[in-house]
Amino acid sequence: MSSGFGIRGGIGRCYPFYADLKECLKSNETENAVVCRPMREDYFECLHHNKEYQMVSAVMVQQKKNEELEKVSSDGHVH
Repeated sequence: MSSGFGIRGGIGRCYPFYADLKECLKSNETENAVVCRPMREDYFECLHHNKEYQMVSAVMVQQKKNEELEKVSSDGHVH
């Protein structure tokens, strides 16, 4: 949460990313916000996990392909 407090008290898991983004935006002019893009991406990834979900999905697809290739190579035909 941008307040800095997590759901169970203490610091929120994404607050450090938000604080970094906020400091970057304060220190740079709004016209130069491109400099802050990596901090923005880190903050949004912390909130939504889109890149993580894409990576996990790609790994699972590759695992399934590998398993099917192992089945084919082990006995010569697909089960």
